[in-house]
Amino acid sequence: MWIKTTERVCVEIRKQHKDELVVHASFTDVDGNGYEWSSGSPEIMTEWGFKKAEKPLYKVLMTKESSHDKEWQYEYFLYCD
Repeated sequence: MWIKTTERVCVEIRKQHKDELVVHASFTDVDGNGYEWSSGSPEIMTEWGFKKAEKPLYKVLMTKESSHDKEWQYEYFLYCD
């Protein structure tokens, strides 16, 4: 289950464990129409976790209403069992 958190929490995790974290999963759809599972809006998602862990620790979700928008909206989530 993903629980919404703040940028600050993720920054602190990154600072404490930067050499131990790797990308567990990522998804990039900058146009919002690139894949059959697309949300219909531009979206970039990256899940981070420890190298040998089976589950991620946190994820960053970047979204925009349209590919014409310049600014991305960021959301941060912690993974909890």
